Amino acid sequence: MEFEARMFDRRSRYLVLFLTLNYKQEYRDDVTLGTVQRHRDRFFDYMESDDHPLLGEICGLIWKLEEGQWSGGLHLHLVVFYSGKRRADVMIARQLGEYWSEIITKGWGAYRNSNADKERLEYRWGVGIGQVNRHRDSKRDSLQLFIENYMTKANQVPRTRTKDDKLFGTRDFDR
Repeated sequence: MEFEARMFDRRSRYLVLFLTLNYKQEYRDDVTLGTVQRHRDRFFDYMESDDHPLLGEICGLIWKLEEGQWSGGLHLHLVVFYSGKRRADVMIARQLGEYWSEIITKGWGAYRNSNADKERLEYRWGVGIGQVNRHRDSKRDSLQLFIENYMTKANQVPRTRTKDDKLFGTRDFDR
């Protein structure tokens, strides 16, 4: 919650994206916790680059690594704080998902673009993705509820986790 507050202290508006990054069915048995961690770290390292036209507009993110027995094995959830100068959250989230699938995982990856399916989130926390403004209380409140209740949930912990494996974090790209 402190991270979300810091982001909105810095800027008044973001395009907030919510993606689930996972793997195609045919590769899931070969994906280990180490595989996901390497892909996650590579993706975040690429985001550090200011000169990439897509990734250079990411200002910060909250991430969560999980393993779901019925939801497709090991996967990452990302709440991305994208430049508020841009529009078209569904298209940008799709482009990030495709970047994960094609570039980061070299064809092993798949993704779910929740920005394309916002109404699915509405019944639990309201819609806190898309364009979110610092003072638009309903969307910001929904974003905070989503972070607090979904991104920090304690179930779906990877089975092969060690005490040193980090499963939740934030990244601030200071843009």
